[in-house]
Amino acid sequence: MAKANRLNFLFGVFLLTCALVSRSAMAAETATLTVISYPARPPKLPLWLALDAGLFEKNGLKVSIKELDSREELIRSMQKRDGEIYAATANWIVSGIGDGFELVFVANTGYSVLKLLAHPSINRAEDLKGKKVGTGEPNSSQDRITRQALQRLGINPDKDVTLVPMGGRSITRLNALLKGDIDATTSNEDNLFDLERRGGINKIRVLADNESLKLFIGAGVDFAVSRALFKNSRSAVKRFLQSMCEAIGLAREDRSQADRIYGRYLDVKDPALLDFMYRTYVQGAIPQRPFPKTENVALGIEEFSSKPGLKGKRAEDLIDRTLLTELEREGFFNRLYGKPRTPSE
Repeated sequence: MAKANRLNFLFGVFLLTCALVSRSAMAAETATLTVISYPARPPKLPLWLALDAGLFEKNGLKVSIKELDSREELIRSMQKRDGEIYAATANWIVSGIGDGFELVFVANTGYSVLKLLAHPSINRAEDLKGKKVGTGEPNSSQDRITRQALQRLGINPDKDVTLVPMGGRSITRLNALLKGDIDATTSNEDNLFDLERRGGINKIRVLADNESLKLFIGAGVDFAVSRALFKNSRSAVKRFLQSMCEAIGLAREDRSQADRIYGRYLDVKDPALLDFMYRTYVQGAIPQRPFPKTENVALGIEEFSSKPGLKGKRAEDLIDRTLLTELEREGFFNRLYGKPRTPSE
């Protein structure tokens, strides 16, 4: 009798243990995440497609995306701690960290394709000396990008040219170039596509781009998660990143998926523009392995270095690559793309 009671007791403990393990597994499988996103840009395709194609759900996540309309809204959202994950340009996330929000960068899904443009009479970078170059407001990320672009071409931005602050929108600076108010500026390639379609591409000359400058910063899509989420739900963050990587693979394999997403989220219906976006972003700017970019975070630290939360901080202090590195070591990317990594990826 005593033996039977003991067996019943052990069996009860076993069932209780199984129930607890099952409950824990179910909790892990149904992790709920809110992603705060601003602005809507083509390199956000992995986030949007992972949601629409059910990849988050497949990997045990319930993800909601809250799209914001302005950087002011983004800043307020960080102040209120509205989300667990933020998808935005790195400098604004760094600003939130400077204000005390404990966030860590875990991924980057691409950049805005950059061109350094000039008046057609300017044939080489050396011809920029003595000219007016449109840039962002002093000390802004856009201003720093313009300065870095010039420096990489051997131009001293403080001595060789006159920098003309014109705000953060590249279309504003491009229009100023077309009107002759400035002699050169940076612009994203999307604006050039529109200019070419209007028959005005002969009104500017491309002096350099991301590849020739080796400059892949600014207007990108960086992902940062709260350190609390990273510490307490590391598996959920890893599954979030895995889902986005699967979305990148899906878009590269099936263009119709990318066209559908750009149609839904960016209202792009024109076949020629969809073709341009697929070549420029899915096959170009969006990386197969979306590791966070140190230079993006460093640019933000430079811009907001006076904020107390950034005192003594380096870019590496705000970045964690371990989850994507784990996926890489586990052979996830080789299985996803069916081949070993090549240096260009």
